[in-house]
Amino acid sequence: MKLQAPGKASKWFVYQKIVIVFILLLLPLISMNIWLNYKGMSVTKESLLNSATAGASFYSKQLDKEMYFIRNLQLQLLNDKDLQKLSFRGSMLENYEEVELIDQVRDRLATLMVSSEYIVSAGVYVKDIGKTISTTTGVTNTPNKEMERISSMMAVMPKPSFYRSGERIFLIETENNGGIWSYIEISRTKLLGALSEIAKLYPESEVLLGSKEGGTILTTAPRADESSEILSHILDNPSPEQSVPATGKLDGVDYFIIQNEVSALHLSLVMYVNQNEITRPLSQFITWFYTLFILAVTVMVLYSFSVNLMIHRPLSKLVKAFHMIETDNLNIMIESRSKDEFHYVFNGFNRMAFKLKHSIEENYEQKIALQHSQLKQLQSQINPHFLYNSFFNIYMMCKVGDSDSAAELSQKLGSYYQYITRSGSDEVPFYTEYKHALDYCDIQGIRFSNRITYEHKEISDIPPFITVPRLIIQPIVENAFEHAFEDGMEEGEVYISSDYRDGQLRVTVEDNGKLLTNEMLQCLRDKLAMDSKHIEKTGLINVNNRLQLKYGPGSGLFISRSDYGGLKVDLIIIIDGIEEASSCTDC
Repeated sequence: MKLQAPGKASKWFVYQKIVIVFILLLLPLISMNIWLNYKGMSVTKESLLNSATAGASFYSKQLDKEMYFIRNLQLQLLNDKDLQKLSFRGSMLENYEEVELIDQVRDRLATLMVSSEYIVSAGVYVKDIGKTISTTTGVTNTPNKEMERISSMMAVMPKPSFYRSGERIFLIETENNGGIWSYIEISRTKLLGALSEIAKLYPESEVLLGSKEGGTILTTAPRADESSEILSHILDNPSPEQSVPATGKLDGVDYFIIQNEVSALHLSLVMYVNQNEITRPLSQFITWFYTLFILAVTVMVLYSFSVNLMIHRPLSKLVKAFHMIETDNLNIMIESRSKDEFHYVFNGFNRMAFKLKHSIEENYEQKIALQHSQLKQLQSQINPHFLYNSFFNIYMMCKVGDSDSAAELSQKLGSYYQYITRSGSDEVPFYTEYKHALDYCDIQGIRFSNRITYEHKEISDIPPFITVPRLIIQPIVENAFEHAFEDGMEEGEVYISSDYRDGQLRVTVEDNGKLLTNEMLQCLRDKLAMDSKHIEKTGLINVNNRLQLKYGPGSGLFISRSDYGGLKVDLIIIIDGIEEASSCTDC
């Protein structure tokens, strides 16, 4: 089974991704719901406004038609032949004929009265006969109060489309250069009733009749100043299209204002409706909309919480456990109270951590045992031939009476074997290991005093607290004595030096032997680089493996050709941090 390599690390957790995807999927639905609700509210609101506009327009047109009808009747009355005869022949008529004509005019006025419910009274003034004929006062000689009232209203300039006397409203027309006056009083109560019928289209709506010059004539509002403000607003800010309702604000309340013209009276019929009243039927839908919106938000919150509880928390617990394993903390176990898939994953993790800990412990123990076995193996590889030769040299020295040399060789030999057979710590101070190598050189120098010598540098710049594994320098020196001069060359030299800098300890062993070829050098390099499982762990290879095992890459043996002509072996140990650790211990 092949697993794909992980891609680029993401900043988002799985939990966050799931919630974001859910919200992204839900947002279009919520947005569409919002759009549909507002679109429906807008359409409904527009329909209600259109209905209100149509109702106001219908009533205003009815009122306008009624006023036109009354004016036409008034004009027909002025052109009545009986009234014209009274005006032209009034002074020449006999009493009987005059009375008959007056009665005919009175009948026409009575007919005019019943033709419209908006007419309160009607009358005419005929100058030639000096009388007023009225449906309320009858036939009266002038001057009289009715004549005086009409005269005072007609004195207003310029001539209005209608006249006002206190709360009373009149339509006045003249004929024959003022020889005939026709006046009709319009019922204020009936007009106000008509306006009230329009206002009943919507609660909290009012209707007024007025003009810019005359102000508010009639209004259904309890406060006349309120209507005046509305009238001023609509006349000062005329709408481009009268069919489109305007908006205005009065005492903090927003109104829709619908204006229609009553051209028969040269007045504007204005209906203003509280906006809240128009939208009140939509309030139930708005309430349901916000309820659904809150419900959607609640669902998102509950979904996020459930995903966090069921997925994110177990995953976070698992990720934290893996982080702890990365810090080499294997004493960890995840508890699982549920019986879902995470229960299986947690149990698998616990088994994995236990097996990993057990495997590491076994591997560590095997590594320690291997180190001990390698050291014991190296210690057991004491060359018997070297021991026999050394004892033979002591025998010959005693034979010839060189007791001082025999004593020195015996002392060096005893010190040498005491060191390699000591079963103490695996690590010793560097200067002790270095001294042991020099003891070996002294022994070999006595044995081969006629042809092999050695030179060494005293250790002075190496900190005394540095420790190294036992028996790592002597095998290198032994290799030089045993193999560099097998051809029996005279004046053989072995050179030993050491230094310490930048956390790196270096011991160099060189010789001037002539037997080393390039092929032999490369073969030895290959053996040092080869896996330790496939070669015999003796001599230089054993030392190299031990150093790499203990100190890691960068440490070990590195060989090259010496400037003296033979083999050069550099023993390198990377010991960064040892000095710092030792200093802290001293503190």
